[in-house]
Amino acid sequence: MRIGLHCPEVPGHLNPMTTLGCELQRRGHEVTFLGCQMAESIVRRSGLPFYALGPHDELNDRLEQSFRELGKTSGIQGMMMTGKIFGIQAKLVRRYIGEAFEAIPFDGLVIDQVAPAAAIQAEEAAIPYAVACNALAVYWDPYMPPPPLPWDYRTDLYGRARNEIAKHLVLWAYRLFAAEKKVGVDPLKLIRNNDKALVHLAQQPAFFEYPRTKYPERLHYTGPWHRAERDDTSIDFPWDWLDGRPLIYASMGTLQNAVSHVFRSIIDAVRDLPMQVVLSKGGGQVDVPGPIPENVLLVEKAPQLRLLEKATLVITHAGMNTALECLSHGVPMLCLPVTNDQPGVAKRAEYLGNGRVIPVRSVTTKRLQRELDRMLHDDSFQQKANEFAATLASYDGLEMAAKLIEQALETKQTVVNFEHRQRNQAI
Repeated sequence: MRIGLHCPEVPGHLNPMTTLGCELQRRGHEVTFLGCQMAESIVRRSGLPFYALGPHDELNDRLEQSFRELGKTSGIQGMMMTGKIFGIQAKLVRRYIGEAFEAIPFDGLVIDQVAPAAAIQAEEAAIPYAVACNALAVYWDPYMPPPPLPWDYRTDLYGRARNEIAKHLVLWAYRLFAAEKKVGVDPLKLIRNNDKALVHLAQQPAFFEYPRTKYPERLHYTGPWHRAERDDTSIDFPWDWLDGRPLIYASMGTLQNAVSHVFRSIIDAVRDLPMQVVLSKGGGQVDVPGPIPENVLLVEKAPQLRLLEKATLVITHAGMNTALECLSHGVPMLCLPVTNDQPGVAKRAEYLGNGRVIPVRSVTTKRLQRELDRMLHDDSFQQKANEFAATLASYDGLEMAAKLIEQALETKQTVVNFEHRQRNQAI
């Protein structure tokens, strides 16, 4: 089959989506990524063909500038900027993806849950498609706090009322700044679970989710969409710096990581630990003034998957990919979520018992020290991490996702999750 892929032009979505694309390619399909210009380098590095949407449109420059601005934001401000970015992406997709459909006779598409403009165009062109949740799979439920808010999971009346009110406020704010009226795209179209996708796929495993009041019957939880070979072997890392002491790996991701005070707090919090710390700037716009202690290595980029194989603990922004990689490697997480779905990912790690959460605006050296001391001396965090790693090692989430896509696009029929249907009938 000829299969097209589309997702936002950021590493957190591109990395799992291109890995999924490579698995489909390995299984004999012709796979082409359709995206805005800034995605090209990552896509081509994965080995997939790339079709640029409006490469000469000035909106591409605006998109890159907006992403640079996003790297300096957090919280509600970050959501606002994300909405602005959504509007630019949606315009590019609406203008140009039809040309790609004419150039390549696709048998089906795989579209990111937060890229609904491509779904609208696919429906107009009568091309069947699957939805891929590269970030946290978001389907509204009274028990579920909105992902941008670092709230605990609660099923009582207060929790349900709080979630419902916040859901509408977040929905209103996001749709306002996503400029829906200008681009004609509902940013939450693929979240409402009443669209025309044949199947929905989440790379988060089923255990990495709260209990629900209703389970989406087209949604299949699989497992992480990553392979060890995805790690960038071109990154020059001084492996001889590691001297055998326990290792903490710290990273605030590759996008919203321009939070210099957090980097400084991490450095000051770990300086007296009998451990080594690799702190990655993620290629971001980070200025870290002051001295760096001998047990801390500050790097522009790091080979994350290979360092996770050696790490005792990870300090993370709680992006979905890093969280899943920590789960796969059996590494507990101290989460410092910034915005968008990161608070929701972080609180799930805490709920499951293999992580702790400090919202990024609440990060201080003393609070980091207190949480690090707790996690390094409480064996329950490592025990939970080991349990989840063993579960993920028992099956191949990437292969599962590829097979479900094949089933949906070959049959052009909805692929029902019968376990979810049975749960709904029992509720």
